[in-house]
Amino acid sequence: MRYHTRLLAGLIGLLAAFVMAAPAAAAASAPAAAPAQAAAIPPAQYCDIRISVPAHWNNGYIVDIYIKNISNVPVTWSASVVIPPPGYIIQAWNVTVTVSGSTVWLRPWNPILQPGQAVNFGYVGSGPLVLPQVTCQPAAGA
Repeated sequence: MRYHTRLLAGLIGLLAAFVMAAPAAAAASAPAAAPAQAAAIPPAQYCDIRISVPAHWNNGYIVDIYIKNISNVPVTWSASVVIPPPGYIIQAWNVTVTVSGSTVWLRPWNPILQPGQAVNFGYVGSGPLVLPQVTCQPAAGA
């Protein structure tokens, strides 16, 4: 148990260092090769969806997801990822995590995005790299 506590503390420290250093590093450096990204999932006319992997190591990874409402109507979004055993989500931010079997639902804190609004969330995973499925559609009544 102690090992897992130290491992989690180390990963949280790594994540915090990355989050603090990323804006400064991005501003100071010339354009580099783009991080791994998944294609936006239709319908692209409603949201700009960007999925990146800012860090990846032997048995883990960090996935960052950005969703922006690029339409002129309110939209809702959802995200899920199927993580094969023995992989699991170590930590997530700006979402509530719900697990059902090997499917992990990343439930929004802010499920409705008004035109121009954006949300950023992500997770630290264990095991082989797995990217989420993200959907975006007009909110009911929009």
